[in-house]
Amino acid sequence: MISVLRKIRKKFVVENRVSKYLLYAIGEIILVVIGILLALQINTWKKEKTNHDLKVTLLKNVKSDLIIQKELIEEQIVFEESIMSKINTLNQLAQAKSINAAFVQVLFEISTRKTFKANRTTFNNMISTGDITLLAKSDLQQEIIRYYQRLDYSESVTNNNNLFNTDSHYGAFVASNALGLEIEENSSIVLDKELSKTDRYLIFAQLKGRHGNSESINAISKNLLERTEELIQSIDKELK
Repeated sequence: MISVLRKIRKKFVVENRVSKYLLYAIGEIILVVIGILLALQINTWKKEKTNHDLKVTLLKNVKSDLIIQKELIEEQIVFEESIMSKINTLNQLAQAKSINAAFVQVLFEISTRKTFKANRTTFNNMISTGDITLLAKSDLQQEIIRYYQRLDYSESVTNNNNLFNTDSHYGAFVASNALGLEIEENSSIVLDKELSKTDRYLIFAQLKGRHGNSESINAISKNLLERTEELIQSIDKELK
């Protein structure tokens, strides 16, 4: 094609047809400009398609992380509710004249706690690579950012509550043997200890604090679960 255009241009110059040559030259410039514009348009289209495909992949990965996060939150809720149920049981057992095997078992069981885990692998990668900007034209970007801010808050509050309330208070109460329990030679706990009014007060105070901690974490977890489900729905809507 280029060789043909050169031959035509040479013919016009030789025959001294300046006006026709100028028209040809203008036409040639227009063809070059059109070619450049087409090339730019194709490159733009390819880039937009690449970005769109990457955006879809990222959203699918975020959704996968959220599904795992939802399972972790549900496990946290089940755990905290089981702790609160055991605390209610222990409150009833503490009304007896002396401790029994069930009392001792529950006393130790509720000294455990569950560490909250945030699954944010894809979001961290999006932030570090700058791929989060692929969602800049969508309200979904801010929704995702706000969600992970809430996730960080929930993780921090839950684990700090566990550390300072469960470990430092109730855990210390059990570990220090505040009730004065005794051990038999076979390492079993003596079960004929009578509970004094002071013992019952100590138990009541500790169980109230332990229950409050699980109740707080449970409320935070349920709120986060709702936000997780809402974000999954928003991502599904965007992917459609």
